[in-house]
Amino acid sequence: MKPWNPRLWNPRLAGSLYVAGVLVIHSLVVWNARDLILKGYPDFTIYYTAGTMVRQGMGHGLYDDVRQFEVQKQFAPQVATRLGALPFNHPPFEALLFVPFTYFSYRVAYLLWTLTNLAVLAALPILLRPYVPVLARLPAPAWTLISLVFFPIFFALLQGQDAILLMFLYGMAFVALKKKRMASAGAWLACALFKFHLVLPFLFLLLPQRRTFQDRKRILCAFGGVGALLAVVSVATVGVRQMMAYPHYVLGLEATMAKGAIMPSDMPNLRGVLYLIASRIRYFDLLVLSLSAALYLVAAWSSRSRHENADGATVDGAEDDLKFALAVLATVLVSYHGLGYDLCVLALPALLLAGWLRDSRLEERITTRRWTRPTIIAGMAILLFSPLELVFLMRYNRLALLGWAVLLCFVGLAGEINWRTQRLTAQSFVRQ
Repeated sequence: MKPWNPRLWNPRLAGSLYVAGVLVIHSLVVWNARDLILKGYPDFTIYYTAGTMVRQGMGHGLYDDVRQFEVQKQFAPQVATRLGALPFNHPPFEALLFVPFTYFSYRVAYLLWTLTNLAVLAALPILLRPYVPVLARLPAPAWTLISLVFFPIFFALLQGQDAILLMFLYGMAFVALKKKRMASAGAWLACALFKFHLVLPFLFLLLPQRRTFQDRKRILCAFGGVGALLAVVSVATVGVRQMMAYPHYVLGLEATMAKGAIMPSDMPNLRGVLYLIASRIRYFDLLVLSLSAALYLVAAWSSRSRHENADGATVDGAEDDLKFALAVLATVLVSYHGLGYDLCVLALPALLLAGWLRDSRLEERITTRRWTRPTIIAGMAILLFSPLELVFLMRYNRLALLGWAVLLCFVGLAGEINWRTQRLTAQSFVRQ
């Protein structure tokens, strides 16, 4: 048998075959689940329910499980496993987004929402291309197809979730930061408060990355202004009483795990990782909060702005992108409630890290070998390998295992940023 010749290896062909293979697998999953989708099993049910209740003037009962279930039985009566409401646990203002969809039947609305998400996936590479160099290597339509291979995006489409919209708003905030439009970045992030647990931790990691007080002030003021406007819209939608009841409703769902609809074993974050190995510990919640706080402090320390030249620019041009990626990874890990489709927000960090890994190959050859790069690659390889994640979901019902991959990326990236900081400090000391 002839020895394998590395020169015959064609990375682009191999990548194309992998993308095609995964798209076939995902298509088969959708085909096999088509009856369940049409009957109303996906999570899109909660958005259609909320939009219907607001349109029909029932906003005052938006967080009443009995009323939610009555509405759901009207358009999804064939869901045999649903003995109670699939709860809408998002802020009231998001229900308004889905009101236009409720003028159509559930099936048509699900299709329209899917097409809307696909349009977002087509637009995002075009918007990001000037600021994410790796996107220039392929045409935008190719990246749209590649995005469908990323399991969280596929899962969000299948469930009719809003995670792709969250990813889009993260992307717009990133573009605004690149354009030095701090107020716009804060406003875009505030629009994503329908998943506040995946926005607020990121915001308070983003602020230390800004180099001037004015930049931080602009971000915070815009975020607060838009957030206040959304709060007013929410009160107008459901009334003061329902708005006051909302925090208690959400905490109650977490305490009861929504009667099995919310399980930590499905959460690829620090809570899910610890649940799989230490759920029987007496003070489990305290353990989760303590380790989350420690991890968050590491991220905050690594993210702070340092090493500026006379013009106020960062000496290391890649540092801002790495810190942005680290902040997103930390946000996902410390989010107490986060499911597989919520990892959509990792698409942008994955692109940034892919570009950095490609550009840092030469640097890796001329410096002392470090553990950080292989750690990041290992974590990304797991996150980007959709067939493994399908096995975690469909066979073992343990998507929390993906939390280990996110943690690997975080540890490797935090180590890399701190190494670069030490190197820049040493270089600065030598110049002085």
